[in-house]
Amino acid sequence: MQSRAVRFGLWLAVPLAIVLLLASVGDPMTASLRYLITWVLSVLLPGMLLWRALTGGRSIAQDLGFGAVLGLAWQLPVWALCTALDVPKLQWIALLGFYVVFVLVPPLRRRAGRSPEQTAPGWWSSVLAISLLVAVLRTVVGLLRAWPLPPIAFDRHQDYWYQLGLVQSLLREVRPPDLSILGEPLIYHWFANASIASQSLMANVDPAAVLMHHWQITFVMSLVLAGWAAGEALTGKTWVGAAGGVLSGVLPGMIQLVGYPIAEVSPAQIVQGPTGALAALVMLGLVGPTVLILRKQATIGTWIAMALMIGIATGTKPTVLPIMLAGSAVVGLYAWITERRLPRRILALGALAGGFFLAATVALTGSTGGSRIQFLAAVRALPFYASVTGDRSYPATGGWVVPSLATGELRLVFFVAALAAYYLLINGGRMLALLGTVTSPARRDPAYWWLAGCVTAGTFITLVFSHTGFSEYHFLRTVTALGVVGAVAVASTLIDEKTRWRPILAAAAAAFGVALLIRGLSPDSIVVTSAIRAYAVVMLPFQLVALAAALVIMRTKARTTSLVLLQVIAVVIAAGLPNQLAVFGENLTAAVRGQQVQADPRSRVYLTEHEQEAAIWLGRHAQWGDVAVSNVFCMPAPYRRGCPDDAFWISGLSGVQQYLGGWAYAPVNLSATHNRTSFLTQPSPWPDRLQHSLDAIRRPSPQLLAMLKNQVGVDWIVADLRAGPVSPALDRLAERVYANDDVRIYRLR
Repeated sequence: MQSRAVRFGLWLAVPLAIVLLLASVGDPMTASLRYLITWVLSVLLPGMLLWRALTGGRSIAQDLGFGAVLGLAWQLPVWALCTALDVPKLQWIALLGFYVVFVLVPPLRRRAGRSPEQTAPGWWSSVLAISLLVAVLRTVVGLLRAWPLPPIAFDRHQDYWYQLGLVQSLLREVRPPDLSILGEPLIYHWFANASIASQSLMANVDPAAVLMHHWQITFVMSLVLAGWAAGEALTGKTWVGAAGGVLSGVLPGMIQLVGYPIAEVSPAQIVQGPTGALAALVMLGLVGPTVLILRKQATIGTWIAMALMIGIATGTKPTVLPIMLAGSAVVGLYAWITERRLPRRILALGALAGGFFLAATVALTGSTGGSRIQFLAAVRALPFYASVTGDRSYPATGGWVVPSLATGELRLVFFVAALAAYYLLINGGRMLALLGTVTSPARRDPAYWWLAGCVTAGTFITLVFSHTGFSEYHFLRTVTALGVVGAVAVASTLIDEKTRWRPILAAAAAAFGVALLIRGLSPDSIVVTSAIRAYAVVMLPFQLVALAAALVIMRTKARTTSLVLLQVIAVVIAAGLPNQLAVFGENLTAAVRGQQVQADPRSRVYLTEHEQEAAIWLGRHAQWGDVAVSNVFCMPAPYRRGCPDDAFWISGLSGVQQYLGGWAYAPVNLSATHNRTSFLTQPSPWPDRLQHSLDAIRRPSPQLLAMLKNQVGVDWIVADLRAGPVSPALDRLAERVYANDDVRIYRLR
């Protein structure tokens, strides 16, 4: 009875903590509570019921984890239908109908209510609740606290506004337009934004709050649940699920040993990129049906679940399906060799992923223009590359290899090789999943070959693909959580009743202790221009950890291969924890002390409170379909040739279509780089629109404004005083309807 009370208290603490923590960063309690209830009722529970109905379910933890992903496959079609009918609130009626069907149809009711096949130990529920609490706490104090809600003056990443603009469009349109450029088609992977729009409408919560705060909370919770489910599905062991959940969403990340330089591409720490975050979540969700298919345990329902999850993947980052294809190819070759015939189930799996991928290229891939194959291009984003090599060229420019390597200079070849080694080392936690192909009994299980193929693809495509904005790293992010879960799963296959835990714990303790010491002694910042010194800064910490671990391993008596591999896995996982715990502790301490994160007015992406208030006012007074012309294209605001053309905040905060806003992410602009320039500094592909926009505010004439009103359909003029001069004639030629210290808004007569 006492343990039940403890479990109930822990689970009751989860929603209470969420509401209170979000309130501490500016979210109204009622809005947070409405959103959380909406997510549980419209995504989590429908997904859980669907997973049980389609696959039979294995455990409650798996039902929750895979259901958190599959629930999106229910939510998005319902959102699309109700939005197309122009009755978005109809989603609640559809949800009620879903539950009624499960109650009235006996087979569905029986599947939903039957006991799980896998009996879990009594501790699992409490551990899961604690994991969710810590994951939410870390997200709030480490991320959301640093990104206040509009209209607070702050230097938010420009992608916030682009993503918010997508959400604003999807509140009303199934096929969203490009709000930044009138009449241009949007080719982008917007399923995460559609989910956010659906939740915003159903919960009646401001889209900006959902995107920037609420969705981040339910995402990280889903990541914990899906990591747990994936670990259980691979091994059938609850403790592996618990470890997978913790290493996916509670203490995720790369093996960063020092405080500086920072190397963080964890999917749980992505705020401004919901599409990339959803890709990592879907990749974990795919473990569920894939494992059943590969192990010949699939039913028709399993294939339906697989098709639904792959369908979701088409609208995330265009990384999931290529990785899925690579995993299918590797396991297909393995199965062909071992089964001595073509594995039709794996061919079908690959065909399913390939078919959806081809379909997605038409309208959902997006943002890939200007990308190319370039070996080791990813090292450009690694520590000290520019300062040591002097190569400050734009991403995706140069030849077939990264420019510094193309010089052939021995010093630079050595340094680039060191960075490539560093890249593999910081990703050591997920690379250990590859051990499943060489250890017994994992190597006899096709699931581990698929896992190894996926992790290898995500890790090495990043090294050979070059994107104009370093988005090749999304391939790595997509498999980050999957790889760590796989490493723990492989470790579990090496454990038996003869396993000696003392040597394993000793190796882990040595790695943790040395990593903790390194983290404590590392400087907050450092300038490096020498290749030798850069090598010492990035590689020496790893060598010290490896030396300490090697000493423990070498002193272990009666070593076996399995024991040594378990020690290595324990060392890699333990070495990554001190930095994460240190950062978590620093953020928590700052939050408890009430230390405010200070905005940087000197940042190019800084927006004043008045600018944001003006855009919000416009959104409240404009009608859907209205068009605005402005003098804002770049961040910082003043336009000059070659300025960073990624200002999306007017359309993002208002939801109003721009005649011409920032054009950085337009497909025609991305393709126009020709691998020689940056997409951020390209001349406008629409020079006539640019001139019209500038003239409408600097040098307005009755003829120009009449043309914009009658031929283009412009309704509003947004004049930002920080972006340049505003002609007094506008007060005579148009109706001023709003003004503050930074912005004037006019309505065309």
